[in-house]
Amino acid sequence: YTTSQRDFARDRKRKVASHLALAIGDGAATVLARGAPAEVTDVVMTQPAPSDPSLSAVLRTVTEPTPGCLVEIWRDDALVKTIDVTSKHGKFYGDATFGGLAWTADSASIVYVAERPEYDKAKPATPETDAVQQAAGEGDITDGISGGVAGVADPRRYELEEDWGETFAGKRPPVLVVLDVRTGAARVLPSASDVSPGQPQLFTARGGEERIVFTGYTFAGHKHGVVYCQNRPSGIYTCDLDGSNVQCLFRGSARSPRVTPSQQGVVFLATATGGPHAATSEIVYHDLATGQTTTVVPIIDRPLSDPLNVGGTSLPAGFPGIYADQLPARPWLRLAGCPEQEVLALSSLWRSTTAVLTLDITNRALALHTPVDGTESSAVLGAADGLLVGRRSTPAQPGELAVGVATSAPHTKAVAIQWSHVVRPAVDNIAWQVLRSDDGGPLESIFVYPQQHLPATRHFWPGGSAAARPLVIVPHGGPHSTYTLDYNPLVAGLVRLGFGVLLVNFTGSLGFGQDAVLAQIGRMDTLSLDEIQESARRVHAAGGGDPAATVYLGGSYSGYTGALLAGRAPGFYRAIVLRNPVIGIGENAVMSDIPDWCWAELGLEYSFDAPPELSPEVFAKMWHASPSRLVGAVRDPLLLLLGADDRRVPPAQSLSYFHRLKAAGAPVQCKMYPGVGHPLDTVEAERDSFVSIARFFAAALTEKDSAK
Repeated sequence: YTTSQRDFARDRKRKVASHLALAIGDGAATVLARGAPAEVTDVVMTQPAPSDPSLSAVLRTVTEPTPGCLVEIWRDDALVKTIDVTSKHGKFYGDATFGGLAWTADSASIVYVAERPEYDKAKPATPETDAVQQAAGEGDITDGISGGVAGVADPRRYELEEDWGETFAGKRPPVLVVLDVRTGAARVLPSASDVSPGQPQLFTARGGEERIVFTGYTFAGHKHGVVYCQNRPSGIYTCDLDGSNVQCLFRGSARSPRVTPSQQGVVFLATATGGPHAATSEIVYHDLATGQTTTVVPIIDRPLSDPLNVGGTSLPAGFPGIYADQLPARPWLRLAGCPEQEVLALSSLWRSTTAVLTLDITNRALALHTPVDGTESSAVLGAADGLLVGRRSTPAQPGELAVGVATSAPHTKAVAIQWSHVVRPAVDNIAWQVLRSDDGGPLESIFVYPQQHLPATRHFWPGGSAAARPLVIVPHGGPHSTYTLDYNPLVAGLVRLGFGVLLVNFTGSLGFGQDAVLAQIGRMDTLSLDEIQESARRVHAAGGGDPAATVYLGGSYSGYTGALLAGRAPGFYRAIVLRNPVIGIGENAVMSDIPDWCWAELGLEYSFDAPPELSPEVFAKMWHASPSRLVGAVRDPLLLLLGADDRRVPPAQSLSYFHRLKAAGAPVQCKMYPGVGHPLDTVEAERDSFVSIARFFAAALTEKDSAK
């Protein structure tokens, strides 16, 4: 398994591979042997051959002696072959949206995703190149040539070619590449001009020929940012290994195709096109033999009060719908004694937690396999035969490995999983509880807090009862996202310092049914703000935090709500920290990689094919809902933390906000992190922002104490 480690000495994140030998039994996984960790930061993807697990393909990016892309073929622990594909295409795509790596059935070829080749730049003319051009009848600058000529760049090199937005800045379009590992011959497959392929898988068709199934993101001129956005126009396609005979199996907003073990069908996720960027998904099955497409798990409007059969699939009580960005790369369980039973394992949000589910495709049954009672979050890492490898986490427990043994009941065929955990020490002095609304509705919060006074809490909570503890209100961004019970180092750090931290899942959060998602639309500047304030007051009333020592921390959409609250509820928060906030919706509409967000969240119509004009009437509505118009009302200390390379919420609007606040005499500070995008997720940005937040809160709360 691999983990990501922060190296503070080298200011970088390092990917590390670790190996464990485990004895499983009695609910515990005992470590028999532990291999030395090995850094694999330069490994983009790896995949064993399904017909020969001893054979593996590795996509590796190197920087020395010169930057390049290599494909390595390994047999067990021996390197069989290294193929340099640097000249064939650009950098590999290894992300969840486009990346993929698959073997053909005969282990002769692999398919993966990379940037299309770079078009030639201008090269100096020489007598030799002039002679070649004259012999070919080329060289006249007015000729209708398609390639480059000496002294002139390829005409396509500087044509406008948009990337896919945040996290994909500067990347050329993805293409499918088929590599013959025997000969080293790489073929870049042709792509339609309006489709970007990704997530390839291979299957054997009825005629015995192998075909590629992949996700294709479609666009009509303008590419909209795709990361964190499940509502983009896309489809599930198939093609031959040479890129010919392209067929579309499903058109809408689809992703994560996974070929069933029997090779008879493809399972994938689908979400409504347009509207909220993330919402309830359905699981769809396409029969490769008949061409019939069936929804196996439908959109769920409200969590089910009782077990229910919907559309032929049995669903468990409490089920709120499917909320998964992607399916696991290796999701299929093979149950002993039931070779015909095809079972898909996945992770999905379930209110304020992440749960492990299985979907029995054969018997049309969805089952829940981890607690959803507020005690933990669990996720699937992958499956192999009858074993499921997962991760368990809590606000006090960084992720620990979990191994599940899956079985099928003899008569009912119900899937059961017996879990064993590789227990790791928990972080001390951290407790939590899930605060649910009295009516059982979609407003829910996770309250994480220190249990007792310790030396680490002396600066912020030196003594007294819980009611004297400082409180940080932290809603999530999106707005269609969710805080779960997973470990969060920022939250754990604040709690260790003595803060109570309230993670607010307001109406519109994922994991509570589609109706809750849609309830946010058109009320982005009212509903969540009311619920954030209600959640804070509830903790105050219960004696969980000091109303006079309550501060706010938000980013992106919750940076937007924080900026609104700074103008609408001055004095409620002693200090407000905003990370890459939306300040002017109208400005964001013309600068962001996701301009449709600005229309959709206000309840306005938007077309991906023909984006609407930003008319004076629409801009007026955006202005009315924007924090930018409330500058004159802000009086509480405010800190802006900005990523200079943020494509999602470009920092120009926050800089304008900062300068206007300064001119108005407001107590505002600003930090800008160069080379950092929307999440502020480099090691240096994470480190400095945490220290800056703690110091900023300390200064504001000290001023409060001095004023008493």
